[in-house]
Amino acid sequence: MYSKMEGNFIVARFDKNTSFFDDLEEVCRKYNVKAGTVVWAIGMLKNFEVGYWNGQDYEKETFRERLEVVSLHGTIAENEPRYHIHASGARSNHMIVGGHLFSAIVDPLIEIQIMNVTGSKMTRVQDPSDKLYKLTIE
Repeated sequence: MYSKMEGNFIVARFDKNTSFFDDLEEVCRKYNVKAGTVVWAIGMLKNFEVGYWNGQDYEKETFRERLEVVSLHGTIAENEPRYHIHASGARSNHMIVGGHLFSAIVDPLIEIQIMNVTGSKMTRVQDPSDKLYKLTIE
């Protein structure tokens, strides 16, 4: 992995056969990102596990083949669940799949930009009415 920070922005490259979330956590640790946003990412992922919230739970599906990342962005909170990432990827037939990203393996690379939010505290609190962990900003 390669990364560099300028101001509050970090640009990183994640390399082949690494866990997307392990790499994201490593970058956040390296630059002391307690709260922030994933502004964008491009590249390819495989073993792409995404979910659709049906109002009570996530309906998950895993796409084993490599997908070209079309969109990937989200928030980083100070507590668990730390990452709330949505992603979509194009299959070889140009059809798009996506949703809430649970896991993925980088193949061959991901380029990503993260914004470190330093002036606010961002945490998640579970709402008992729908079981969702909702972002709070102080």
